[in-house]
Amino acid sequence: MLAFYLYPFEPKQKPREYTKEQLEDVQTVKELFDYCQILEAYITRSGWDFLVDYYGYEKLYEIDKKSGWHFDETDSDLNEYIDCVKYEMENAIEQ
Repeated sequence: MLAFYLYPFEPKQKPREYTKEQLEDVQTVKELFDYCQILEAYITRSGWDFLVDYYGYEKLYEIDKKSGWHFDETDSDLNEYIDCVKYEMENAIEQ
């Protein structure tokens, strides 16, 4: 499992899982970041590994700025963003 979304108002429903194919779509990654921001979705360690390998830090940073999860359009420090992603990776659940 790379990432999953928890349905907040349907606790008995299974989480929606994201596949590699889905995460190859920039809009889906932005949506995932939006859900992570409000603690309704989570990215696993494998998910972060995939995202970093597929997009690289710079592209993830651009997607994140559109989402506003860690940074918004006014932030411009890629190195700080990389530190945030590495922190997320260290603390992500293993799958």
